[in-house]
Amino acid sequence: MAEEMTSTKPQCGGGGAKQDDYDLPLHVAALFLVLLKSIGGAGFPVVAKRVSWLKIPPKIFFFCKHFGTGVLIATAFVHLIPTAFQSLNDPCLPDLLTVQYPAMPGSKTGGHSHGDPTGEGLSGQGTPPGISVLPRDRGRPTMRDDIYPDEKDAAFARDDEVDSRPVTPSDIDLYGLPSEMPPWFQSESGQLYVDPDQNTVPAESYIDEATFKKMSLNITLLEGGILFHSVFVGMTISITTDGFIILLIAILFHQFFEGLGLGSRIAAVPYPKGAARPWILVVAFGTTAPIGQAIGLIARNSYDPQSAFALIIVGVFNAISSGLLIYAATVDLLAEDFFV
Repeated sequence: MAEEMTSTKPQCGGGGAKQDDYDLPLHVAALFLVLLKSIGGAGFPVVAKRVSWLKIPPKIFFFCKHFGTGVLIATAFVHLIPTAFQSLNDPCLPDLLTVQYPAMPGSKTGGHSHGDPTGEGLSGQGTPPGISVLPRDRGRPTMRDDIYPDEKDAAFARDDEVDSRPVTPSDIDLYGLPSEMPPWFQSESGQLYVDPDQNTVPAESYIDEATFKKMSLNITLLEGGILFHSVFVGMTISITTDGFIILLIAILFHQFFEGLGLGSRIAAVPYPKGAARPWILVVAFGTTAPIGQAIGLIARNSYDPQSAFALIIVGVFNAISSGLLIYAATVDLLAEDFFV
């Protein structure tokens, strides 16, 4: 019986691009369209946050962030996990993956959606995340419109008494210290303090270092989960012929809104003015899918997405990416925005 099953096992392969129907100029144009949409989506929130004359209302950033979070969660559950199971459970693969342990994709996803990869323990210093105690004798800082107009929503007044006695639950309400910011905006912007003795705000001197490191690591984790699968998305575009236009429209929509969500999160991290890191993150997201498209264009005659090697690689990386995105979106983003 086992020999009969082995003899009828399907062969992997046969899924390469159809050369007779392949439109090379259209696929090259698609590369630049995806590049433009990806960088535009991820870059707009970062630019808007740093260009004061744009005056984007905080509620717009709030909407973009959480709409983008929804896109990331949907990407993990609707696209990555089903694709991982479909790839690793393909009947042509060894019985280890299809018969003996068909739950392999789930184990890869679960293994990367638990734990504390972002160092959350760093912020547990006896005060809520983003709250630090200023030295004594600084007086009572107040809001001033002439200081960093584009960041003034992030500045808030503090009470001198926190220097002379322990912080108790009665001192801090559900949303932190008294502030002119909306409560939902404090979680990202509560690290910037005003020095009343100066006419400028040296943001890097008053940012809670542990919280800043955690936010930066969260963004790195989030982007890592996105970049893993973006390469394969790009390769898929370049080798597709049937239904190419429909797929391209879907990918453009996906890349723009995924970039918008990621860019809003990047913009929320209080990087020092002039820092290159937010722009590097934007460019990395914007170019990863086009790089995958370029690889697909070059290898379109030899790359077979239905080969055993391609099925295993795509399945494993999609499972890992889904785990990273689920953890980052639910634990590091949603939970901290609404429940911390």
